[in-house]
Amino acid sequence: MARLALALAVALAACAHRPPGPPEARTRDVAVGGARFRLRWHAEDDAFARRLQGMLERAVPRVERWGGLAQPVTITIHPSHEALVVAARSPDYGWLHAWAQYDSVELQSPRTWEGRVRERQVEELVTHELTHCAIYQRSGDGATWPFKEIPRWFGEGLATYTAGQGYRFATVEELWRFYERTPPAPGAPAGGAAPRSGAPAAFRGDPIVDPDAISHDQSDLVYGAAYHATEFLIARYGEARVDAVLANMGRGMRFPAAFREAVGISDAEFAADFRRYVIWQGWRR
Repeated sequence: MARLALALAVALAACAHRPPGPPEARTRDVAVGGARFRLRWHAEDDAFARRLQGMLERAVPRVERWGGLAQPVTITIHPSHEALVVAARSPDYGWLHAWAQYDSVELQSPRTWEGRVRERQVEELVTHELTHCAIYQRSGDGATWPFKEIPRWFGEGLATYTAGQGYRFATVEELWRFYERTPPAPGAPAGGAAPRSGAPAAFRGDPIVDPDAISHDQSDLVYGAAYHATEFLIARYGEARVDAVLANMGRGMRFPAAFREAVGISDAEFAADFRRYVIWQGWRR
């Protein structure tokens, strides 16, 4: 009996000193049309989780123009920016509020964003991230989608275009000013007029063909260029060609071959055409 009492005392002491674990996440399964979601959040975001369901009902029809979501998507609402960065395994961009993959969206709770947050802004972001999921699901399966070589301008451009976010990023005029002072990337097809005198001699990144070089400090330009390039692509070739790019990747092609097959020119030639389109406007002198 004494041994039993001692063992019980030790067990109770261990329980009393055990540090509390993280709060248990809440979950809810949601269906919107043919799309299925699992929402995950903590108690402090109960109100946003309820609003998120309404956002999904408005976002899914917009995403369906690119084939919709064939696989269920888990959306996790994170209580801080730091938690988002850890979950996404992303570089710590201060402006980052969400991260999408094939069947998941990591979303920083809007109550922790800096500044005034409008409901429209959050809904646009949800639509943006679900467009990424749709692109990945159309282009491959859970194992092959990361290897499709989808350039940032196409992925981010289609996402910002679908979400109607063009007004939030750099204008075509701002992009023109960048091109006026920055030469084309080495080895890129000729993209129009040379930079004006006084422009730097060294290449310092391009928002279309080399966005990684400037995305940390000039994300507004990178996303704006992606949006305007996609708008240019759809205006010139039509949505059916864009859909064909996704379908070609779904049949096994990587992006460069899928784009050439669907559009009739290489993605590098398209980037040069877009640069010419921006530069020759001059700015609309």
